[in-house]
Amino acid sequence: MQVTISTELYRRIRKLYLVEKRSQREISRLLGVSRNTVRKYVKGAVPPPNDSKNIERISPLKKAVEPFIIQCLEENKKQPRKQKMNAQNIWEFLCKEKGFNIGKSTVRRYVREINDVRPEIFIPLRFEPGEAMQVDWGEAFSYMNNKKRKISIFCAALCNSSAIHASVYPNASMESMYIGHINAFEFFEGVPLKCIYDNLKTAVLSGSGKNAVLQERFKRLIAHYGFEAIFCNIRSPQEKGLVENMVSTIRKIAFTPIPRVKNFAQLQELVTRKCVEYCHNHHIKNYKDSIKIMLDEEKKHLLALPLVPMDPAKTVIARVHSDLTVYYKKVKYSVPASLAGKKVTLKITPFNVSICYQGELIFRHKKAENEHDHQYIPEHYLDILETKPRAIDNALPLKQGIMPEELIEFRRLCRHKDKNEQLVSILKLGKEVPKKDLLWAVNMANQSGNPDFGLISFYLDIQKVPDEDNINNQFPTETISIDLSQYDNIMMGGKKKNEKIRTDKTDS
Repeated sequence: MQVTISTELYRRIRKLYLVEKRSQREISRLLGVSRNTVRKYVKGAVPPPNDSKNIERISPLKKAVEPFIIQCLEENKKQPRKQKMNAQNIWEFLCKEKGFNIGKSTVRRYVREINDVRPEIFIPLRFEPGEAMQVDWGEAFSYMNNKKRKISIFCAALCNSSAIHASVYPNASMESMYIGHINAFEFFEGVPLKCIYDNLKTAVLSGSGKNAVLQERFKRLIAHYGFEAIFCNIRSPQEKGLVENMVSTIRKIAFTPIPRVKNFAQLQELVTRKCVEYCHNHHIKNYKDSIKIMLDEEKKHLLALPLVPMDPAKTVIARVHSDLTVYYKKVKYSVPASLAGKKVTLKITPFNVSICYQGELIFRHKKAENEHDHQYIPEHYLDILETKPRAIDNALPLKQGIMPEELIEFRRLCRHKDKNEQLVSILKLGKEVPKKDLLWAVNMANQSGNPDFGLISFYLDIQKVPDEDNINNQFPTETISIDLSQYDNIMMGGKKKNEKIRTDKTDS
């Protein structure tokens, strides 16, 4: 029978023989092992095997159930997500269908071990210049007006050069996705032959992979920009190939540390700048050239941009209600009184709701982020308030309307009983004077601590008084020739110059 010894016993045999020069008989006696074992290992002719505790021993039960577990896991790959078998289902299958007497925790451990040692195999991919762009969504946090909020990030990367671009939005809506495409194409100065997706719900109506059924509006985007859409199979990120950790890269370069901005426009400017810096300065390991050099080359192979970008807005037809508002997703948006009762077109983007009538833009609202965050514009109600003055004190468009900070501050500071009527009068002034001049006057009046309409009118009048430079420009100075001899006559009481001289001489 073959004798197995531990590494420690092997070390002691070799030390006694090499260092202490002991005989094989003496080593056998000191260590309590047979001479045959000492003879086998003493001169180092046979390296010791691994310790028995490190030798994996597969139990007969595991050998018996492992083929069935592997079969179940392979079948899972073909099944919809909600119909895949988990460890509980596999355990029930082995006990009821195959008759094994095995514990649930044992099956769970076997499933975990098999998954760990059976990674999915994929082939590394390489794309030609201009061939493909990878698209994905990610999330990050930003402080916006000192309030922490979650941001949706539309990420795009050219698969040959690894150049990246990102657009930021309040959410991953269909409109956000379309604008993200357009921004990426314009950033890269061209369109790739194909775009690769991970089955975005905003693009896919149903199905996945080759069987994906596309949204109609997404088909319009494809047609206008001339690319082909490729959809990966469910949970097969390796099919997207090249741009590894694209979302993580954008989080690292643009959202670490968490940025502090005032609005989405400022955040987008920051993110775009970081993407430009990354494309200009980064060199990916194992790539021959830098991203900048490869991007400059790849741009030559991209499809030309269309002469006119596609309008990504969602279009909705709505009727203007008697309160001068249209409804969209439980939010009211006000319109001018002239459109009451008429049908208008709403064009919705991630940040705006534009009101159009007969093809003409009437008003553009900032899109509300929360339900019932109604967007009343007080100017839309001025004509009605003139005919119904008793409604002024309780008018919702005045109490909750969208107004500049200067007017909100006026309403807070004004201590007059008729401050709402004064506010209406100020809003009417906006039809007569430039907005910036009016807001300057309101701001100056607010600094008094108790502003009113009269004080605002005073500051507007001050603005109308031309300054010294304007006066000089309006009344240019003419050069007038003056006879200086007249000056002498005046100073001498009207006497002629010669007389004065003679008198002086006589006196002297």
